Amino acid sequence: MRSLFSEVIFTRPSARLIILVCSLLAAVFGILGPFFQKEFIDQLTGVETKLHLFQVSSPLWFILSAFLCVLASQAFNQLTNYLSAKEALFMQRVFAERLYAKTLNLRVDTMSHRPVGEIVSLYATDVQGATVFLDQTLPAGASTLFPLLISPFAISLLFDIPLWPTIGVMVVISCLNTFMAFRQSRFFFNFKQLAAERIGLVNEWIQNIRTIRILGWIHHFEENIFAKREVETRNRVLMVTNGQMMNAISSSITFVLNVVTLGSLVFYSKHTLTSGEILALLWIVGIFLTRPFRQMPWFFTFAFDSWTSLKRLEEFFSTQNNQTAATNEESPAQAALDEKFALQVQGLNLRIGSRHILKNMDFNIKDGEFVAVVGEVGSGKSMLLLSLLKETGARFQHYRIGNQDALHEDGNKVRENFAYVPQEGFIMSATLRENVAFVYDIDPDRDNMVEESLKLAQFELNTERVEKGLGTEIGERGVNLSGGQRQRVSLARVHYHNAPILLLDDCLSAVDVDTEHKLFESLLMGAWVDRTRILVTHRLSALNRVDRILFLEEGCIIDQGTFEELLARNEKFREYTTTVAKEATAQKESEGTRG
Repeated sequence: MRSLFSEVIFTRPSARLIILVCSLLAAVFGILGPFFQKEFIDQLTGVETKLHLFQVSSPLWFILSAFLCVLASQAFNQLTNYLSAKEALFMQRVFAERLYAKTLNLRVDTMSHRPVGEIVSLYATDVQGATVFLDQTLPAGASTLFPLLISPFAISLLFDIPLWPTIGVMVVISCLNTFMAFRQSRFFFNFKQLAAERIGLVNEWIQNIRTIRILGWIHHFEENIFAKREVETRNRVLMVTNGQMMNAISSSITFVLNVVTLGSLVFYSKHTLTSGEILALLWIVGIFLTRPFRQMPWFFTFAFDSWTSLKRLEEFFSTQNNQTAATNEESPAQAALDEKFALQVQGLNLRIGSRHILKNMDFNIKDGEFVAVVGEVGSGKSMLLLSLLKETGARFQHYRIGNQDALHEDGNKVRENFAYVPQEGFIMSATLRENVAFVYDIDPDRDNMVEESLKLAQFELNTERVEKGLGTEIGERGVNLSGGQRQRVSLARVHYHNAPILLLDDCLSAVDVDTEHKLFESLLMGAWVDRTRILVTHRLSALNRVDRILFLEEGCIIDQGTFEELLARNEKFREYTTTVAKEATAQKESEGTRG
C-alpha cells in the first residue's frame, strides 16, 4: 500500500508541479528586481559594469522593470500559498473520509483498546497536521530552496567572486536550523500526544461526572487531569522558548551573510564596485534572502511535525480487526437447512487476544420465536449479540439470516436485518421526537407514529416530566432521563423502525416489575409477537414467558429449552436461578432500607 507521505506528494501531481513552478517564478522575478535596480543606478551615474545586457532610452524603464519584477515575485508567492492551501484542503477531505470509513469499519472488540481521546485527536489535530506538507512545508520549502539556489550564482555573476564563501555560510546556517527545527518538532509531537491524552481524560471525566461525584472520585480524576496539564504546559514553554530562539537566529542570519559577502568582495573582487552593485548586493542579502532564511527553520519544523501526524494516521489506518469472519465453505447439509429459520448459526467462535470468549456455538431460531439468553456475568451473552451484528471478530462455520447467506456479507448489510438495544440505551442530545425517530429535524407529520411507539414502550408524555412533549430537549447521553426512561425510549425507537429481528441486551434492567409486565404485554408479547426476539436478561420473571432459553456458561451453550425443561433437567440452571433470586431479594431489601 502506498504510504501517506507519497500520497501527499504525488496525488494530483500536476497541481504540485504548478505550485513549484509558481515558486520558481517568484524567485526568478525576485532576483531580477535588484538586477534592474543596479542597471538604473549605473545608467544614472554613467558607469559601465561587466554585466550589462541592454541599453534603454531612459533609466526610468529600469526602475519600472524592478518594480514590476518585485510585484510579480509577490504575486507568484501569494499564488503559491493559495494553491498549496487549496491542495491541503483537498487532502484533508481525503484523509478525513478515510478516517471516518476506518472508524466505522473497526469493530467493538478492536475499538475497545483505543481511548476516545485518541480518535478525537486524529480528527482534530492529525488530519490537519498531515497536510501541513502542502499548505506550509511545500510552499515554504520551495520559496526557501529556489532563492538559496539562485542567490549565490547571482552574487558570483554580478560581482565576479567565488561561490564557496556564500555557500559555506548557507550550509552552516541550514545545519543549525535543521537542528533547532528537529528539537521544535519533538516539542510539537509531545504537544499533540499530551493533548490527546488530556482530551481522553477530560472526555472520560465529563461522560461519567455524576457517577464520579457520587463515588467521591472527583478529586482523584481532577488531580490526574491537572498533572497531565502541567506536563503539557512545561512542554509548551520549552516549545515556545525554542521557537523564539529559532526566530532570533533566523532574524540575525542576514547580518552574518552580509559580513561574509562583503568580506568576499574585499578579498576576491577584481574590480571597483559601483553604486549599483552595492545596492544590488544589499537588496539580495538584506531583503531578498531575509524571507527564505526566516522560513528555513519553520520549513524543517513543519516538515517534522507533519511527518509525525502522517505516521499517527498510518498507524491507525493499519489497525486491523482482531479476526475476520469465517470463510469456511458450506456443506450440502448446511445449505439445505430450513429456510423458515430467522437465524441459523453453526460453529460460532470468538477469540480476543488469548481469551476464547465464545466456543463452538450452534443454534437456530425460528421466525417469530422469542428466545432468552441467560448465564452468569462474563458468560458471553452480550458478545453473542454483538457477534450476530458482525461487531466482533467472531468466526462462523455457517451463518444465515433468513434466506441470506450472512457469512460472506459485510457488516452493514447484515445489520440491516436487526434492531439492537444495548444495556445502556443510547440517547443523543436532541429532542424526544428525534431520539425515537433517530433522525434530526424530523417532519412533525410523523408525530403519530412516534407517540404510538412511546405509548407502547410505556412512556406516557403526560406523566414522564417532559414539559414540551415530543419537542423536549434531552441532554447529552440522556442526562435528563432516568435509566428506566432511557431504556423505554430505546424500545420505542426499535418499534418505530420495525426491523425483523430484535436483539435486546438486558433492556429491562432499569424498569420496575410493574412496568416490565406492561412492556411484555404491549411490546414483547404484543406488537412484536411476529418479530424474532432475542433477549439477554437477568430477570427470572421473564424466563417463563419466552419460547426458549439458551443457557450459557464460559462462552458455551450448555443447554437450551423452556424454563420448565431446564429447571427439571439441569442442576446448573437451578443453581443459577437460585443465585439470581437471592440477588434480586437482597437488592429489594437494600432499596427498602434506603427508602
